[in-house]
Amino acid sequence: MKALIIYGTRYGTATGIAEEISKVLKEENVDVDLVNAREKKELDITSYDLVVVGSGIKMGKWTKATMNFLKKNKNALSKRKVVLFVTCGAANEEKTVAEGQEKYLDNIAKENLINEPIATGLFGSVYDPNAKQGLIFKLINRSIKKELEKQGKDPNKKHDYRNWDEIRAWTRNLTTE
Repeated sequence: MKALIIYGTRYGTATGIAEEISKVLKEENVDVDLVNAREKKELDITSYDLVVVGSGIKMGKWTKATMNFLKKNKNALSKRKVVLFVTCGAANEEKTVAEGQEKYLDNIAKENLINEPIATGLFGSVYDPNAKQGLIFKLINRSIKKELEKQGKDPNKKHDYRNWDEIRAWTRNLTTE
C-alpha cells in the first residue's frame, strides 16, 4: 500500500500528528510520503491508495492550503481511500467533541469529498500562552485562561492535549480499512 499524508499547520501541532501517523504507517509496512500542503501546490495523487488529509484548526477553520488541496483533488480523491484528521481545542474536552467532529470533519467531508472518508480523527491541540498569536487569539485567550484556572491548571504553562496512544491506535486501524 502507498499512502500520502498531506497536512496544514500554523504552529506545528498538526505537523507532529502527521509525523506520528507517518511513523506508524511505516511500521505497518506502508510506503508513505509526508507533505506539508503549504510547500507543495501541485501534487499528482494517482499513485496513492490511501490519502490522509489533516489540518490544525484556528478560529474554526482548516488551513487554506489543505482546503485548496481538497477542492482541487475532489474527483481524484473519489477513487482513493481518504482519511481526514484535525487537531483542535474542541477535542480537548468531552463536552465539545461531538460539535468538533461535526463542524471540522463531517461537514468538511460533505462539502469537499464525493465519497465519505474511511476514517476521521479529531485530536487534541496544544495550548501555548507564549506562542505568537493575533489579536483575536488574545481576546479568546482570556476565556481559555479562566477555563484552565477552573480546572486547576496553570494558564501560563504550555498544555499538550494530544493523546499519542490514541493517535497511534487510530493510525494502525487505517491499514485494516
